[in-house]
Amino acid sequence: MPWQNDDRYSRQVLFRPVGEAGQACIRAARVLVAGCGGLGAESASLLARAGVGFLRIVDRDVVELSNLQRQALFEESDVREGLPKAVAAARRLGRVNTDVTVEPLVADVGPGNIRDLLDGVDLVVDGFDSFESRFLLNDACVEKGIPWVYGACIGSTGLAALLVPGRTPCLRCLMPEIPEAGTSPTCETAGILGPAAHLAASMQAGRALRWLATREAPDAAEVVYADVWEGRFTRVALPYRPEESRCPCCVERRFELLSVETPQTAGLCGRDSVQVRPLVPSRPDFAAIAERLRPHGTVLANEYLVRFRTGELELTLFSDGRAIVKGTSDPARARSLVARTFGV
Repeated sequence: MPWQNDDRYSRQVLFRPVGEAGQACIRAARVLVAGCGGLGAESASLLARAGVGFLRIVDRDVVELSNLQRQALFEESDVREGLPKAVAAARRLGRVNTDVTVEPLVADVGPGNIRDLLDGVDLVVDGFDSFESRFLLNDACVEKGIPWVYGACIGSTGLAALLVPGRTPCLRCLMPEIPEAGTSPTCETAGILGPAAHLAASMQAGRALRWLATREAPDAAEVVYADVWEGRFTRVALPYRPEESRCPCCVERRFELLSVETPQTAGLCGRDSVQVRPLVPSRPDFAAIAERLRPHGTVLANEYLVRFRTGELELTLFSDGRAIVKGTSDPARARSLVARTFGV
């Protein structure tokens, strides 16, 4: 091998708060990146380049052309191949750093699998695009005592915070109720600048590396906000006072979202799309489905999915039997289209 890992991480080791001991801790760490979009893709890239020994990347969707404006981990070839984001990320990171083990999982995170996804990890990096998913992650991390890095970005702004169960406030302390659907802006409605997504992810990765190298948590939940358009940074520190808090999650330890039944259909945040889950998960026969559909529209099939386009509709069927229907926001219509098109 023409290089040594001592050379690869030498500039990071020279940073005194990391040093040799901190780099060894980073190398031994196991991290879950939950969601591989604007935040998760860049966070995964930064953590892999920093030498985190194991990355588990989970995402439910595929790479689209509109992602490339801000998700530097992906390429046009990923779009043409119809690759799931988790798979495309693992391929790219495998070429970037062979010293890191990357486990890609094409799945939708929900109450039924969140505990399994957290097994064996030291830290979680939030790459979600909905408050519902973040609140679910918060419940699971507090229950298991696993730190996680919250992040968000919209327009020209981004934010990040390290949340350590028992040492900082949790997300429910910061935001007692999940915002009602449609009341918060999304990338689809307010847009997003690539630098804002990258800055938020960089702040997340910085929080993550500090925790992995030192296990030092701030005395307060430090939420850092940044606006790349206006050039402003704001830091808000929220002390953890459990004796004064009535938080249902980290104080009363009621993890309500972990027992919520996952609906068969769900609209995707800010998009004219519906996800349809199978009543009985089973792996579809992609080759047979693709052959049957080719006379009726445009078909793309690989080992991970089959995609069918006709008119203004696009239907994608994944290996767990889950489907995403683009071109409608009507759950009943989406369910009917999936049944008629794929026979599942």
